[in-house]
Amino acid sequence: MALVSHCPSCKRTLKTAAWRNPRHAHCPNCDVDLEFVPFPALTAVRAVAHSETATLGDDATCFFHSTNRAEAVCSGCGRLVCAVCAVDFAGRCLCPNCIAGRPSAQQPDAIKSRLLWDSLALSLATLPILMWPLTILTAPSAIGLAIYGWNKPGSLVRGSRVRLVLAMILGGAQVAGWTVGLVTLALR
Repeated sequence: MALVSHCPSCKRTLKTAAWRNPRHAHCPNCDVDLEFVPFPALTAVRAVAHSETATLGDDATCFFHSTNRAEAVCSGCGRLVCAVCAVDFAGRCLCPNCIAGRPSAQQPDAIKSRLLWDSLALSLATLPILMWPLTILTAPSAIGLAIYGWNKPGSLVRGSRVRLVLAMILGGAQVAGWTVGLVTLALR
């Protein structure tokens, strides 16, 4: 275990690798004798809880929510978790810390991004208004995307069907405008 500290005399960085053996050392920069007194927690061996050894009792509480009754054991760290914290992740019961601590490469089943259909439909309905000839193509596309994205899962952070409805209204108004414009041109 390597720990970085500073010499009290010359203020240079010291790297010590032997905290358990010598309690006395000297600074290689200024040759001042130093005494290392590590905290007991620094050298203590940590016991790891395994999910096989944990048992759910009637009075067991969640590790994260002390008022909730524990209903599952995390397969990753062995913590007792409540129904809120127990996440079924790729067939295993994991706590939020174990899911957050896993690298993205180990999460093949996780959805890394989600297409926001409401944003796409609203963008197709509003952005081409500045270049109005494009609306003949983008207005029906915005309506189609709004209808297609109606039952698709949205973002966990924001979004609602209001944006989809707004995209359909704007797209419908543009289609109606093009229809009226083309009909009046044809009747002349």
